[in-house]
Amino acid sequence: MMSLVTERRFRQRLEELSIVWHVNNHQPALAWAAAAVTWVAAPERDIMTIPKQLDALADALWKWADETGQPEPLTIEAVAEGFVALGFRGNTENYDDRRNSFLEDVLTRRVGIPITLSVVFIELAARFGLRCEGINFPGHFLVRYSGPDGVGYLDPFHQCQWLDSDGLQQLLQQMCGPQEQLCAEHLQVAQPADIFLRMLNNIYRIGLEAKDWTTALRARRMQFIVCPEDPYIRRDIGLLCFQLERWSEAVIWLEEQKQNTMSEAQHRILEAHINEAKRELARWN
Repeated sequence: MMSLVTERRFRQRLEELSIVWHVNNHQPALAWAAAAVTWVAAPERDIMTIPKQLDALADALWKWADETGQPEPLTIEAVAEGFVALGFRGNTENYDDRRNSFLEDVLTRRVGIPITLSVVFIELAARFGLRCEGINFPGHFLVRYSGPDGVGYLDPFHQCQWLDSDGLQQLLQQMCGPQEQLCAEHLQVAQPADIFLRMLNNIYRIGLEAKDWTTALRARRMQFIVCPEDPYIRRDIGLLCFQLERWSEAVIWLEEQKQNTMSEAQHRILEAHINEAKRELARWN
């Protein structure tokens, strides 16, 4: 019974996401988009408390700044130092703990992965009038600061280390290989939708590796709200429904994907899954 209640609540959350992204005609606030990822595991969770938690974190940083004699207004360097002093760090011991992708858990536990720590840092900096943006760096999300004193890149996962062009190049090669060369494409600003999708990609990958098909399916369903034209997401939803023996849903999603598949090999694979799902449906009818 509880699983049915949870599934019903999750479907309600999908409706909420659809309204936010497609009815309001503008992207949601960063904190809301990042916090909504939690609904993959806990669709009953109220994410409206997140701004208050971020405000409380800013108050804690103010207290630290006062105790350590930081001059006002706080600089980006002071906020970065305070972020580390408040205990935020990368979870190098258990990187794939899915709690690292849930903003409320990151705020409580003060450990996370690059993208969630970056979201917290961006939100914290904004509360001190400092402009920071997320950067969709390959394999390792970063933060870009822009101010009257210049532009800089920092890594909240590694104690808010600042990265110059050489540091960015080195990180890129660590992530992508020694032949990769830094270019403007690697430093593109991530919008709330980009961050939402990338966070869900992490959850999807963790779900697949753990054979947690329900979590992987929920991640893809949430991504589909933002990217309804993405054929890979539609295909994955159908295949995950198949794994979960949700035969009628599998047929619907896979049939739709088959109509949009140009590859003959992919067409045959989808057809085989559709036929098996139909046979299973027939057994129960």
